[in-house]
Amino acid sequence: MKHLSVIVICLCIFLVMPLSAQNAAGGDYFFRLTHPDLLTSASSSAGGAFFSAVPGSIAINPALTAMEQRVMMNLGYTALFNSAEEIDMGGAGQVSVLFPSRWGVFTGVVDGVFCDVDKLQLGNIINLRGGFSKDITDNLYVGMSLNGGCRWGDDTQWSLGVDMGFVYVLGNVSFLKDLRIGSAVTNLGKPYTQGLTSIGILKAGIAGTLFSVANDKFAGAFSADLSFPQFTNVVFDTGLQFKVADIITIKTAWQFNLKDTLNKEYNLMPAVGLTAKFKINAEKNEFLANKGWQQSEVTTSAAWQKLYGSVNAVSASAEINLGLQDTVAPEIILWGEK
Repeated sequence: MKHLSVIVICLCIFLVMPLSAQNAAGGDYFFRLTHPDLLTSASSSAGGAFFSAVPGSIAINPALTAMEQRVMMNLGYTALFNSAEEIDMGGAGQVSVLFPSRWGVFTGVVDGVFCDVDKLQLGNIINLRGGFSKDITDNLYVGMSLNGGCRWGDDTQWSLGVDMGFVYVLGNVSFLKDLRIGSAVTNLGKPYTQGLTSIGILKAGIAGTLFSVANDKFAGAFSADLSFPQFTNVVFDTGLQFKVADIITIKTAWQFNLKDTLNKEYNLMPAVGLTAKFKINAEKNEFLANKGWQQSEVTTSAAWQKLYGSVNAVSASAEINLGLQDTVAPEIILWGEK
């Protein structure tokens, strides 16, 4: 019993000490601040409640972009401000592009965070990500990305790392539709020093549609994920979304971070957001017509979340998807059939 007690005490010290070695509040997930879809995606490694992927999603799981069929260009910005009496401002944003090809999907992202507001002491960060993803089967998708960046302020730091992951589509299971599971390992490499990010974050999640009524005019879906930054912390993310006529999507996401909670840096307010799709027709534009892009989609998104302390994040983005997504399998007619 004595030896068992010593072992238990040593294990407790081993587990608690890493939790007390602090990263900056929100440091492991600072990329979420650069885009409203990332803020409201519940960091879903399975693609979110209703599957959607922006180029910046490769920071969550590089395999998510493998399902995209269209060229995508995206621009996002988030204002970060202190709602206390003395207003302090910061910001974050990203520019990104996605190119599908016969070999796979290539993605490039440039994002930045400039924030030293209240408890959100992230400093100045410029990050670059490049990703490649591919469908292995009709249900299995894999991806890998390389990221590197620079952080400056009191001193200059740099990071370089690799992310990899997969998504598997289970389809309809019982009352759940479009059920997906996903997993990823991110931040494998050299992180920013001085306790901003962890070395290695293992995450796994599930997502699917809960209900659909009125010929799919109104539907609800969920996502849930567990993350283990450096195996010294546990983070739970969950999201709930409602879609109206495949045009409007209402999103909410909530995160519980064990380390932040133990250190009384609560971040229990959910993120809320709204996404709207608009179709555009440019048949008279010869260049777009030759590319098959005469009919395309523009998607706008907005989100809000109260973060650590009195910091608020207000985010907006614009995205263009060139061409129409092919969701109908080709019809094959044999000789003599009508």
